[in-house]
Amino acid sequence: MSDTQNPFAARFAALRLDFENIYRDSTLHTLAEEIAELSRKIISLPGEIERVRSRGYVFASYLEQKAGVLAQHWETARREAGQSLEGEASRLRSEMERLRKAVDRVEMQSAKVGALERDLPDLENEVRLVKNVLSDAQSRVRTSYSRLSSDVSQTLAQLSNITWILDQRDEAAFPFLAEEGVFLAAKAEWQASGRDKDDPDGILYLTDQRLVFEQKETTGKKLGLFGGKKTQELEWEIPLHQIESVTAENKGLFGGKDLLHFTFKSGAPLGQTTVEVKGGVQCKFWAAQIERMTQGDVNDERAIQPDPEVLESLRSAPTACPSCGGTLPQLVANQRQIACDYCGAVIRV
Repeated sequence: MSDTQNPFAARFAALRLDFENIYRDSTLHTLAEEIAELSRKIISLPGEIERVRSRGYVFASYLEQKAGVLAQHWETARREAGQSLEGEASRLRSEMERLRKAVDRVEMQSAKVGALERDLPDLENEVRLVKNVLSDAQSRVRTSYSRLSSDVSQTLAQLSNITWILDQRDEAAFPFLAEEGVFLAAKAEWQASGRDKDDPDGILYLTDQRLVFEQKETTGKKLGLFGGKKTQELEWEIPLHQIESVTAENKGLFGGKDLLHFTFKSGAPLGQTTVEVKGGVQCKFWAAQIERMTQGDVNDERAIQPDPEVLESLRSAPTACPSCGGTLPQLVANQRQIACDYCGAVIRV
């Protein structure tokens, strides 16, 4: 009788396959690989941070300290993980030996009439118990480094986002100002008309001097799929001191649209406008960061301080417009140019 005709033989074949998988996993080789990979990631952090610094990202000064703390914590966690792995693997070896003997014993008796029907329930229970023992052992080992692994993943995600920000900056179709540092960037849609299909998609930048929206998309596609041309151009730029307020709103089905509502001061190229930030970016986070930047709080995150000569030029910045004589607006933190509210003249400082 074939296995397909003998349900007990088929059940035993499935149990043996289950046993082989458990036996393979009982060496905890997957956890050993996880530990080795985590170690590699932690070792790579200083180099990854240096890479974004060399490309000119001056913020997130906590990254260097974070990498150092992670490396220190890993010295202890790696030792504990290794000891835990060794101890659990040793205990599992004895469990697996006991289970192997049980499987072999049932297999040897399988030719006898009624033997499988009699022995399978106990063997299935044994396999289930050892599975649970293996799962518990894996959980105990992972506990020794799971929190650190989460912190490392979060740090790498931050670096990946910074790398994306720098890539967008390098691809921008407009020039950045001297000493201008990009802090944030996000995929966005400027709701210029309020009609989604007509509104430009692109990148919203927050720098230490300006808020900038650049259209960056393929337009004119047929049926939304074919043809079209790449459109990339600066739509507007607002000096930080001309931002009157920013409010966040979650709109749409289940609050799926993250909107930023801006009100700008007199003299700005726009009075009010709305931008939808996309790509999983939270509007409340962006609104908070814009406020921090305009208030100068982000300076505490600078890993690279501004040029002293630039700071001196800020201190000696004019207070009256050289064109019309009107009083110039007060400089905000990190600003390198002033726009006269009366005549529109732009004065670099």
